[in-house]
Amino acid sequence: MANGNLEVTDKEREAFMYMLRDSARENYSLNVSWCMSFEGERGNTCSMWGVVKWVDPKARRVQLANQTSSQWIEMEKIINVHA
Repeated sequence: MANGNLEVTDKEREAFMYMLRDSARENYSLNVSWCMSFEGERGNTCSMWGVVKWVDPKARRVQLANQTSSQWIEMEKIINVHA
């Protein structure tokens, strides 16, 4: 997220992917933020904490789950990942 905008650099995306795969491997929680666009609107930023349960490289998405919910997130829409 260079300069505070929602564009993610290649280096940031690489770091996100490392953390997502590591969460799946080591079973620890992350906080993931992503953009979700709605018809007729620019979109919103969503966040969720949880453990990565599945990385689907073919569909380019990850499944994040916590005690109350599970969410599939498209990799291209991820804008931030915190351990």
